[in-house]
Amino acid sequence: MGIDRDLADVATRQRSLVTAADVAEAGGNRAHIRRRVHSGRWQRVLPGVYLIAGAPLDWTTLQLAAVLSAGPGAAASHLAAARLWGIPGFATAGIELSVPRHRSRRRDGQRIHESTDLDRCTIVHRDGVPVTDASRTILDLARFVGPGLLHRSIEGLRRREEVTWSSLIETLAQHARQGRHGVRRLRQVILTHAHRTEITDTDMELLVLSLIREAGLPEPTLHHRVLDGHRFVAEVDLAYPQHRIAIECDGSVHLVEEVRDRDLSRQNDLILVGWTVLRFSYERLRRRPEAVVAEIRAALEAARAA
Repeated sequence: MGIDRDLADVATRQRSLVTAADVAEAGGNRAHIRRRVHSGRWQRVLPGVYLIAGAPLDWTTLQLAAVLSAGPGAAASHLAAARLWGIPGFATAGIELSVPRHRSRRRDGQRIHESTDLDRCTIVHRDGVPVTDASRTILDLARFVGPGLLHRSIEGLRRREEVTWSSLIETLAQHARQGRHGVRRLRQVILTHAHRTEITDTDMELLVLSLIREAGLPEPTLHHRVLDGHRFVAEVDLAYPQHRIAIECDGSVHLVEEVRDRDLSRQNDLILVGWTVLRFSYERLRRRPEAVVAEIRAALEAARAA
């Protein structure tokens, strides 16, 4: 029968699972499902998800069943994602997934997160299960584990080249907002352990940007070109053009004397055309992130008052 042949192909790709949506796509209907279940050929695992009789129902298959039952866009996440990524310490994680907003349903034995930013990560497959990418998994993990275990988890994935400090910093900047779980702890671990030579100017910009977003400050413009009439003055890392505030983020390259001298000359040019310049080093960001936020906020308030 053509429908059964098509569904057998689907089951091969889905750990012997088929869904009601798969049946409909193959040209079947609910009666088709009822007959297979009644005859014992299929076993209902979760609403809309069925296992081919005789196939093993292990944790990974149950996790996939939960994702399939939740519908398009769902993915294994948090501790379950850590288990799928093979991070030590999570071998006994339960069934856990994230779903798009307004799709959360309570189900026994499952932890379901309703996510407003699931579209900001890449969904990949591990052991056939849709799962959040490694960097997003680390961010989600930061909600539940301390800095020591979080750092060890990062180092394990870095050794396998699944994440880099830069990929984690980019994920941090993409997801940072007030109240977002895990952002502060992940940033602390990055600032404590990322080796100085790995922090590029772009990484610094994204770290400062994540701090600005988490603090709820207005969104700055990246790589703004400052002009004095038609004369080019400088391109600044982050800017509030309407307030004439420039934020410069100094990575390790700015320790070089030639670069430092060029920075000072450019800073003077900006000041002479009426801009306020805030300059932050990696060390200041690492040691006093609250001071960085306070200075940016003070500059914005002073500009508004003026």
